[in-house]
Amino acid sequence: MTDVRRVVVIGSGPAGATAALALLEHGVSVTLLESGTTFPAGLIVRAFGRNLYRNWAPQGDSYDYVASGDPFTEWHSVLAPGGLSNYWTGAVPRFAPEDFMEGGRLHERFRWPVSYAELAPYYTYAERLLGVIGEPRSVPQLPASEALLHERHLPRAWQRIAAAAEAQDQGLVYAPIADGPNWMRGRSGAGFNSFERIVTRLARFPHFELRLGAHVQHLNWNSWECRVDSVDYLDRTTGRRIQLQADAVVVAAGALASPKLLLQSRSDAFPSGLGNTQGVLGRFVHDHPKDWCVLHVDEPLPRLDQPLHVTRAPYTTSPPLMAAAMTIGPLSKWDRLLSFGGITTKQFGLVTFSTMLPEEHNSVSLDPTRRDRFGMPLLDIHLRYGPEVSESIDRAHTRLVTMLKRAGVQSELECPREHLTPGTAAHYGGGVRMHASPEYGMLNRWNRLHAVDNVAVVDASSFTTAVEKNPTVTLMALAARAASRLSADFKSGVLDARRSQLHAVPAFR
Repeated sequence: MTDVRRVVVIGSGPAGATAALALLEHGVSVTLLESGTTFPAGLIVRAFGRNLYRNWAPQGDSYDYVASGDPFTEWHSVLAPGGLSNYWTGAVPRFAPEDFMEGGRLHERFRWPVSYAELAPYYTYAERLLGVIGEPRSVPQLPASEALLHERHLPRAWQRIAAAAEAQDQGLVYAPIADGPNWMRGRSGAGFNSFERIVTRLARFPHFELRLGAHVQHLNWNSWECRVDSVDYLDRTTGRRIQLQADAVVVAAGALASPKLLLQSRSDAFPSGLGNTQGVLGRFVHDHPKDWCVLHVDEPLPRLDQPLHVTRAPYTTSPPLMAAAMTIGPLSKWDRLLSFGGITTKQFGLVTFSTMLPEEHNSVSLDPTRRDRFGMPLLDIHLRYGPEVSESIDRAHTRLVTMLKRAGVQSELECPREHLTPGTAAHYGGGVRMHASPEYGMLNRWNRLHAVDNVAVVDASSFTTAVEKNPTVTLMALAARAASRLSADFKSGVLDARRSQLHAVPAFR
């Protein structure tokens, strides 16, 4: 039976799409608001399990911003249906159990309020939506996907290198990728696009509504009812400003757009941003430092149509929250086609993703004077990498060379690194972080604001710490879990009971 109350979901990227689907499946009515007006045209053609042709969609509208930290900082954002998933290569590694705990080695403020075991069934839920292609085996620091659409297994020559990786407590496997069916023609240019693959399916639910061109600018706090009761958005097609009533709100605008929206949502009760009782909103921002190299080997190895994932060093031998993982993949677009016949090469592309400590001083805030095209303050990104980031990447490269040498392969890296630039990976996180204590986080273990129990934030802005793995499947799992709990609280009357307690007045004597 459908609940008459309505949840407003903001954003149609992977997190918002997953949350909307989970709510609808639990019988909750959903209105999905998406700032983008049209689906960007791209094309991907997949046959025999290989991507034969890809034409990325043209870049659409994005947020303007300023950077008072590293002046080279980038913020990749797309105001279009599907968001950044229009330009996503599809890597979906699960976080490892230790990723949720190891921050406690440094301080309690770095410990997640949710465990891997609690998230595991929602990982499987997300993987079914993604259509994951990969290996069915777990390796050190990387649990296997449990809902593979198709299995892959390493060529014999790479199995020898995988054995060398295990000898130094690391793993080498095909990177789990959301590539989709063996035969596919997609309109987005990406193997998986959240709008094309999830949102377009939601129209079959009679209690679903999609509003395109709805750029949300404010969440409205009702002091008497002690909840957010509506959202204000700009209709980008008509220019009208519209207020939409809501019984609950799920924010999935993006890793930096979500803290921006909450910072804009000021009221007498929350003068520094919605739910910001401890001054934590916009702080502890972290990134996924990215480095690119060419890997040269002295022995011809089979070309790769799907990247390989080299896991991080063991937790016990790494500084807390500082590690790097690597993907070894095609160097050119022709490598995927040439991989059909097992043709070998001595050159591969190498992408390294590291981590950074989510320090409080790395933050985002609203610029006091400058405005964006929608009349709202520009976001100011104040973030810099410390020298430990480059050191972490260099250690990972050294371990890779050692691993290959163990397997009898001599190698060298050609890395044209001049400056590691924040934002190049498009994997920001932490600005509306989860933590058991409001002193260190905005959200509780169900992704709900500590101070506003009918608002959930489910994208990567909720991440407590940075992890060296791509964030997408984890944020989708968190979104599904948060939506399921929100649905249960609706049906049990928990939210209504809390508000009744807040309004309880002692009897007159």
